[in-house]
Amino acid sequence: MRVKQKWDLPLEQRAALAVLSAAFLLGGVAGCLLISLSGGAGAEELGSYLTGYLALALEGDLPRGVMPLLWGQLKYLLAVLVLGLTALGLAGIPILFGLRGFFFSFSAACFCRVFGRRGLLPALFLFGLPALLWVPALFLSGVPGFLSARQLLRRTSGDSRGVISLNGAWWCRAGLCAGLALTAGLLEYWVVPVLLRAAARVILSS
Repeated sequence: MRVKQKWDLPLEQRAALAVLSAAFLLGGVAGCLLISLSGGAGAEELGSYLTGYLALALEGDLPRGVMPLLWGQLKYLLAVLVLGLTALGLAGIPILFGLRGFFFSFSAACFCRVFGRRGLLPALFLFGLPALLWVPALFLSGVPGFLSARQLLRRTSGDSRGVISLNGAWWCRAGLCAGLALTAGLLEYWVVPVLLRAAARVILSS
């Protein structure tokens, strides 16, 4: 007899996780492909922009307000939570995951496109570290949101299982995800500039 592990997910949650993971991955691949096709004047402008950006980071003059950073993290989470309360989330949440994956990979790939392997260091600090927090928040909110959107769609055909309740579990999960997103924004504000300054020193001095 197969012993079910405590961390095994129900079939419907695994299916939702697979759909959203595929959407995020496809968006990431699209972002990498787009930056790999850049060349000519566009590549030169990108190189000038990122070099200037790292120079500002080295001098500690990056214009990074805390509120824009926090909003930049929260807006995706809020969009997922809202979409999960409507049948539109069945299509909207995977699209949102694809866009999030696209912008994440495109931004990180820009540094690698300009600086080669050395670009991995600033990309890791600037995008990778916050992603350790906002990616789990995105999936923790996205999977149940996708399932609730599917239930709401079933409700239009008379299925009583489509009733969604904003119970304590929903609010606890939303609060946990919001906490992770806010922590990612604060990490960008306080920790990332220090690490980015060290990466800029390595890249610009070589």
